[in-house]
Amino acid sequence: MFPYIHLFGKNIPMYSLMAFTGLLFAVGYILLRYKKSGLSRDDSFFAFIYGAAGALAGAKLLSIFTMLPQIIRNLDLLQTDPELFFQVFLYAGFVFYGGLYGALLGVWIYARHWKLAFFDFMDPLLPTVPIIHAWGRIGCFFMGCCYGIPVDAPWGVYFARSEIAPTDVALLPVQLYESAGVFVLAAVLIVLQYRHIQKRMQLAVYLLGYGVMRFVLEFFRYDAYRGFIGLLSISQVISVLTVIWGMALLIGQGLHVGRAEIRE
Repeated sequence: MFPYIHLFGKNIPMYSLMAFTGLLFAVGYILLRYKKSGLSRDDSFFAFIYGAAGALAGAKLLSIFTMLPQIIRNLDLLQTDPELFFQVFLYAGFVFYGGLYGALLGVWIYARHWKLAFFDFMDPLLPTVPIIHAWGRIGCFFMGCCYGIPVDAPWGVYFARSEIAPTDVALLPVQLYESAGVFVLAAVLIVLQYRHIQKRMQLAVYLLGYGVMRFVLEFFRYDAYRGFIGLLSISQVISVLTVIWGMALLIGQGLHVGRAEIRE
């Protein structure tokens, strides 16, 4: 595809440009929504910053974990070519699930520090996660990372200019499939918020929706740096745990509503 775009005399990575576009839309949503959420603008944006910092840290840490066998095998590079070692294993590569749970942890830390309810931040912050994610996956498509399986079909894509994907075979554009699915999930969350659906339920819908989607899409991924536990990729294992958490939230909310009706 087009890994870089030439602007102002510089080559700008398309992934960075798409991620920045997603960030702008996310900030715009917060500005539109924070008043109706009952949170102050400062709390909304500072929690978003905590979440963003947690997302970057978590995405990088999980990336390092998935590449741990390769890192161990190439430890000698630290002595022979440390710059190459850091470029391959530390400077590049982020894993979404690490970013997701890092973001949730960051918001939880902010809420706990200021004695605020964690779930109150689901509105307006939760839809910003799939918004940024969807744009980021478009960036992945342009870069050629997170590529899909080889296909002999008209919808296969040759990533002829990618520095990451194989360039001699048509690949399934699974990045765009995930982007489309996550855009739909963002729209669902926005509708739920405007209908004032309980905040725990919103998080449950997101966890269940994305967990199932990612588990299925992993079967159509072909990139090597994902890490596996048995027959499942690390992301599929996390998807299972994510779906379990989503179900637990749904069951817990149902029990809470049931007890409230009994008291009435």
